[in-house]
Amino acid sequence: MRRRERIGYLAGVFDYCHQGHINIIKKSIENCDKLVVAVVSDNFANKYKDQEIKYNENQRVSMIKDLDLGVEIVIVDNNEHQPIYEKYGVTHLFHGTDWEKEPYIDFMGRESIENNEINVMMLPHTPNISSSKLRDAEQKDGKNANSTCCESE
Repeated sequence: MRRRERIGYLAGVFDYCHQGHINIIKKSIENCDKLVVAVVSDNFANKYKDQEIKYNENQRVSMIKDLDLGVEIVIVDNNEHQPIYEKYGVTHLFHGTDWEKEPYIDFMGRESIENNEINVMMLPHTPNISSSKLRDAEQKDGKNANSTCCESE
């Protein structure tokens, strides 16, 4: 009997596209056969993020494409993920441990996740790095904290 293809889904703003983002994308890839990376649109990110988003959605998509990791990239403009779960047949949902699992499931649509029997995997958050920390350092130093954006180690 053939194993069901594991389709992963990872959603985020991916501002600054730093090593933590690269790590979670790679860890997600290790846990599925195909990964869909959903980049949150400018419109939606500005509605729920407290800080200003530096890079527009097209720049953020390009940064992820430039990693050349063989992922499918989509832009999401709201918090309705059900259509994407259905379109791609998502079986696994990934996020970093910078969120608690149960609130994350609620945020991403508990009913849809349960109805589609999606396995939610919280992956280790890369310590000491975040877009907020890079943004704060850039504002403090007046430098481009993203000069090594999306360069994989």
